[in-house]
Amino acid sequence: MTKELFWLTLTVVLTGLMWVPYIIDRIRVRGLMKTMDNPTSKDTPQHGWAMRLYFALTNAVENLVIFAPLVLILDSLGVANANTAAACAVYFWAR
Repeated sequence: MTKELFWLTLTVVLTGLMWVPYIIDRIRVRGLMKTMDNPTSKDTPQHGWAMRLYFALTNAVENLVIFAPLVLILDSLGVANANTAAACAVYFWAR
């Protein structure tokens, strides 16, 4: 596995786990049944940090759609080098 694929894998795992604290906060604020219900305007608002995490998650998903294919293309062409590995690491830590 190349370094670029390693960082891509970590980025996918991080993005996949970002929703967990958000959902836990929603359960704590609204209860389990209201968490699974369709949201309404009368629902209790979540904590500010949870909403910030939600927006970070949606941004991470939107950017992963661009990042993942670029890394896969880079790997398939075999043009990986120290700069591309560093760029992938920076992308991960910027998340």
